[in-house]
Amino acid sequence: MTGLHDMQAMVRDAVFETDTQNPALRAISEHIEPSEGMSSEEHVLVYRRAILGTLVRALGNIFPVGKQLLGEQFFDGMARRYVQETPSRSSDLANYGASFSEFIARFGPAAELPYLPDVARLEWYWHRAFHAADEVAMDPGSLSAVSAGDTGRIIFHLPVSASLISSDFPIHRIWAVNQQEWAGDTAIDLDEGGMYGMVWRRQYDMRIDTFDEPVWTFLNAVAARTCFGKMSESGIAGDLDTLLPRCVQRGWIAGFDLA
Repeated sequence: MTGLHDMQAMVRDAVFETDTQNPALRAISEHIEPSEGMSSEEHVLVYRRAILGTLVRALGNIFPVGKQLLGEQFFDGMARRYVQETPSRSSDLANYGASFSEFIARFGPAAELPYLPDVARLEWYWHRAFHAADEVAMDPGSLSAVSAGDTGRIIFHLPVSASLISSDFPIHRIWAVNQQEWAGDTAIDLDEGGMYGMVWRRQYDMRIDTFDEPVWTFLNAVAARTCFGKMSESGIAGDLDTLLPRCVQRGWIAGFDLA
């Protein structure tokens, strides 16, 4: 007699299988009673279409720019392949799609749009920032409470919603011109260069901020929890006396603690 765990595994395999011969579908169908008007396999197919359809629609909601760039039919076909290879491991659909950009990068039919994986990564970070916890902005005056002897031990924090992103393409422009409310020039020159940026949320304000390489280097050191003393000693990002106030003022530094 087949146990419950084995039956659950068989259903999973039948739902997400990619073999066009459907061996997993046939295997689980042997354990399902047909009903009037529906065979055992048709019962499983109803369940398969419901599960795959739900996950494909979830990806379309999280990656609307990618869907617009590719067209609905192409995007849904690509998303279905991703869903079959990457079953959801969370009961919350908001957690699904973290590796979609990596999948797109190796999905041959999408290779004509080399910037698409980075656009998808930006959209995932946007989605993650939207659902991140609220956060109180840092009080710059709080740094004055740190004694001179402890300054080197300071470890700064990025906003909890923040994700740093870089690309060889102007993906922030590609994202912007594909928004419904965009009313400007839609032409994009891929040769204009890439970008360094941060996707984050400041209270109710969703943001994609771009910056130069020194700020990028500094904020990556912050993300790596490099203490202020080591930054100063190694000369990270150059003039910290200028960079730090700028980053605090813009909200890119959300707090600190002591190592």
